[in-house]
Amino acid sequence: MTASTAALLEDALRQAAGADAEPASMIIDYAAAGPVSAHRAWIERATRSLVFAQAEARTEDGNLVAAASAVFRRVTHG
Repeated sequence: MTASTAALLEDALRQAAGADAEPASMIIDYAAAGPVSAHRAWIERATRSLVFAQAEARTEDGNLVAAASAVFRRVTHG
């Protein structure tokens, strides 16, 4: 697995969580080797202060390369 897969998943999770969220925890599980051709991230649930997000990266033929989960803390600026 490569650092670029981890960076891709982290970026996807950050975008899904939103600009007002800072990472508190992230776990990546690697499933198989292969070039990543698609990735997606989504919010599993959110509270007033926390966002729980999931992401996955897949090869062109749909095989899972890696899956990630993260918890973000919502922050207020000002």
